[in-house]
Amino acid sequence: MAPPYDVIGAELQDELYKKHSCNVVRLILNREEPGDDEVNNKYARARRFLRNWQSEGALFTEADPAIYVYYQQFTSLGQTYTRRGFTARMRLSRFGEGIVFPHEETMSGPKIDRLMLTALCKANLSQVFGLFPDPQCQVPDLLDRAVDGVTPLEATDHWG
Repeated sequence: MAPPYDVIGAELQDELYKKHSCNVVRLILNREEPGDDEVNNKYARARRFLRNWQSEGALFTEADPAIYVYYQQFTSLGQTYTRRGFTARMRLSRFGEGIVFPHEETMSGPKIDRLMLTALCKANLSQVFGLFPDPQCQVPDLLDRAVDGVTPLEATDHWG
């Protein structure tokens, strides 16, 4: 696991590389290497890692559509919190249709970087964090019920 690509500095990137040969940082933020050119570069390496991990079974495509329940537990000022959410695929919609609203101004450099990675890998490798209305607060209970009795996969990030 790794945090979002845009908060990974060189030191953390190196640490993540050393943690595991299949760390997702090799996909979302592959290193620039001496001798990189238009053909052999960090995007091409990310594509090779992705294809290799798929062929080796480290990554696979679910047979059926799936929603992954995702909890984040953290402590702030001595109190522990759990943020409940989920990961799911969503259809793209045109800007301005009112389905998805932008939350920040994005710069051209990172947009080009993500476009290059997506184009070469033929995959979107970075989740987008989104919020949605839930006025009756029904979703947390649905998520809790969905994972009741299921042994979770757990991971601890670099902040503990």
